[in-house]
Amino acid sequence: MGGLPVSADVVKFYPKDAAKKADAVLEQAIGQYEDVLILGYDAEGRLDPRATLTLKKADILWLIENFKHRLLSGEWDE
Repeated sequence: MGGLPVSADVVKFYPKDAAKKADAVLEQAIGQYEDVLILGYDAEGRLDPRATLTLKKADILWLIENFKHRLLSGEWDE
């Protein structure tokens, strides 16, 4: 039986602007991180922070400050 081999790995391709949708960003992060901090707005527009239980308050603050520094220094400019 000829043809291409069947692979168990399915790769999902995202359009260039997929990061405009929160679900797409979260989906792409699955399996990539040991600990996470998520800051976002819920459907009613309220701030809804979430984090893995292994992160301590000091770790969360460090993540926020590190992100702020990188953002303000222009590391993530387009």
